[in-house]
Amino acid sequence: MLGKWEELLSQNSSLEISGQISLMTLDTLMKCAFSYQGNQQADRYSQSYLQAIRDLNNLVLSRIRNAFYQKDIIYRLTPEGRWNHRACQLAHQHTDQVIKLRKARLQEEGNLEKVRSKRHLDFLDILLFAQMENKSSFSDKDLRAEVDTFMFEGHDTTASGISWILYALATHPEHQQKCREEIQSLLGDGASITWGHLDQMPYTTMCIKEA
Repeated sequence: MLGKWEELLSQNSSLEISGQISLMTLDTLMKCAFSYQGNQQADRYSQSYLQAIRDLNNLVLSRIRNAFYQKDIIYRLTPEGRWNHRACQLAHQHTDQVIKLRKARLQEEGNLEKVRSKRHLDFLDILLFAQMENKSSFSDKDLRAEVDTFMFEGHDTTASGISWILYALATHPEHQQKCREEIQSLLGDGASITWGHLDQMPYTTMCIKEA
């Protein structure tokens, strides 16, 4: 991520980071909650999903501001209503693909019992095992709704928070410098931050919580 930003900054004087951060948070969420090992930051399909989410956010705001759009029957006939339907379809397609791939992986020989015996299951695995145990009351539509919500809120809210933290630090360079010095004192050899470092960054932690 930082290497990509440095390359982009060498070409321009400014950089729009929210889209890049959204790809990063989606990548992290997909690996940690959905057992997906692809690279969302390089996946055009995932970028289409993020664009659909951005469009849906904008469409919600435009609908709230227009009294005529409050009636579903009117809204569905407008260009915004039609694009809202299309954006929802794109988001659902992404979710369906994630579920389909994980189901196929679990059905491979030996994988089902291997995953079931894990001490901690990923979010999607918990849902899939719950569906296997009670298919009659937990439909595919219910499953997709849960995954849709978690995927959207999990990556979008986190990305917004990180973007705001970086903006707040950029507008307060004296605090940004203190955070930089604190982290550099921990990572003098250029290593990556580990779980063990987290309680050794009190000032950076306070800035994150304040933001």
